[in-house]
Amino acid sequence: MRQDFRIEKKFVYEDYDISYLNFLINGHFKKIFPDRKVNSIYFDTYDYRNVWDNINGFSNRSKIRLRWYNDIDNSKVFIEKKNKVNFTTIKNVEILGQFKDIHDLFNYINKGKLINSYLFNEQNLNMKKVLYVKYDREYYQELKKKLRITIDKNITIFIKYPSQKILLNKTILETKFNSSDFDYCNKFIKINNLNNRNKKFSKYVNSFLELNESGYF
Repeated sequence: MRQDFRIEKKFVYEDYDISYLNFLINGHFKKIFPDRKVNSIYFDTYDYRNVWDNINGFSNRSKIRLRWYNDIDNSKVFIEKKNKVNFTTIKNVEILGQFKDIHDLFNYINKGKLINSYLFNEQNLNMKKVLYVKYDREYYQELKKKLRITIDKNITIFIKYPSQKILLNKTILETKFNSSDFDYCNKFIKINNLNNRNKKFSKYVNSFLELNESGYF
């Protein structure tokens, strides 16, 4: 199991707004990984504790999800648990296994086999699959390799895979760095004119609210 500690800040743009490209140019960012599709299935308690902890602004909160990249066909699926403690994000990652297709994974979930996972089991809570989100991600890093950013586009929420879906018309730029590089990264962001204010934005929470407003919850 892998564990990461970092500070994450999100900057939200309408899908037609590409002004963030000026920040990439000014900061001399380099692409560090090929673009890929990110797939996440989020879980929550039956009273949606993780959603409401986030909405209510609790400083200590968590969420748990399954994640894989590009097509699922025989690729690795991971369980990720993210804990937010004040401004620090702690992410634990565990390999769940490989699945031949999405239906194979759904079948695994529906049969309750996630109980075999340490990260899932340590929740000690009765949890259920809530929603499935898919989006395109780009990866960049500044020259000193202290500040990484991801850019997420075409965020799609599946009500019923694959036919029923809703698009979130947002582009999310997220900065990620170690707490030891806080001063450097904050100064770098200001100097290179990221002309936007960071704000709280969770794909899980915003997808949940979108489905709730549409009458699906």
